[in-house]
Amino acid sequence: MTPHAGFWIVVSLMALAEAAIVVTALRMRVRQDASRGILGTRAAEVVWTLLPVGLIAVLAVMSYGVA
Repeated sequence: MTPHAGFWIVVSLMALAEAAIVVTALRMRVRQDASRGILGTRAAEVVWTLLPVGLIAVLAVMSYGVA
């Protein structure tokens, strides 16, 4: 069974939104300020941005065979 066209539209829009978030996180310039804690730590921001991408990809692959 193949997924409907709507499925691919949603997947495309999600990928576009996630790509925009990653690009924005990488381009962001933050002054180094120890009092801010983890905010402004580029590696941490990229990780917590990419984790949902992985989760969505896993769920999409798992639901592809179920539908």
